[in-house]
This record gives sequence, structure tokens and C-alpha cells, in this order.
Amino acid sequence: MNTIKLIILDVDGVMTDGKKYYDSTGKAAYKTFCDKDWTAIKLFKTMGIKVLLLSGDGFNKFIENARNIKIIINRDDKFHNDKSKYLEEILNEYNLKKDEVCFVGDDVFDIGLMKRLKHSYCPNDSPKIVKEYSSVLNSNGGNNLIMELYETLQKNDLIDTLDYDSLIDGLYQEDRKELF
Repeated sequence: MNTIKLIILDVDGVMTDGKKYYDSTGKAAYKTFCDKDWTAIKLFKTMGIKVLLLSGDGFNKFIENARNIKIIINRDDKFHNDKSKYLEEILNEYNLKKDEVCFVGDDVFDIGLMKRLKHSYCPNDSPKIVKEYSSVLNSNGGNNLIMELYETLQKNDLIDTLDYDSLIDGLYQEDRKELF
């Protein structure tokens, strides 16, 4: 039985390498993501583990419909809100305890939530202060990090280890829910 029932992911610096590419008007035009990380998210979902994105960049709102993943934008009127502010609401919505939640963040803005959760992780290229409040994964942000998280949670017996035959049908079902 899975100990972890919800994965909360920051986006920029976790799902991406943290770089934004801007157009001539100064608006973010695109970011790059690792395809294996999307597969890892589908694996979590196939196993019944919910995935939630928590990001300060409204640009990432497109993911909600395109990838069928709920996202909370924690920036109002161009100011960040501490991500830990959303924890009680999230726990109530998903009917979970804090020790059933895993969070991955990479920046100082993520420390407030990391401090409140037992299972917090960060990419290897995170600042030193972030590493003080989380378990450090070997991968850098945007570079197979979520797949490494999936394998790390299995290794630490925080989620089940299922074989290919047990996962593949559910993986294809999750894939069909995406709009690309």
C-alpha cells in the first residue's frame, strides 16, 4: 500500500531547468520539459497517487488542461504567497495527513512548505539553503527529476513497486487524457 498519496510539484526549476525564454515584448514565450518526467507523473497517477502542481508562474496554467493535472498558482497581484499557506486546504481537499504528501521544490520560495512536510525533495542544482530543508535528488531540475523521484519513493518503500504488466494499461489510459 502506498504511503505517499499525493505528490506536489513546483514547476520552474523542478519540471523545467528553471530557464524561461522571452519574446521581444518581455513575455515568457516557452520553457522546456523532460518527457520522462511526464511519464513518471502518469505512473504516479496510474498507481492512484494524485499529482498537484503548485507554481508562482501563471504561464504554467496551460498544463492543467493540456496534461490533466490540477495546478495552484500561488502568486496574486504579482506577489508570491508562501506555498505552505495552501497546505491545510490541500489536505482537506484530498482528505490526507501531512505524512502522506510528498513535495518537490527548488527555490527559497519552497522552503515554507518543505518545513511543514516530512517528505520534501529538491533537485541537485538547488541553492544550499533549500538543500538544508529537503532530501536532495541526484538529478537537476528538468532533467529526469520526477522519474528519479518515482524510483526513489519506490526504493524507500513509500510507494508500491509494480511491474510493467501491472502498469502499462493504466499508463495508456492516463496518456489518453492529455491534449497534445
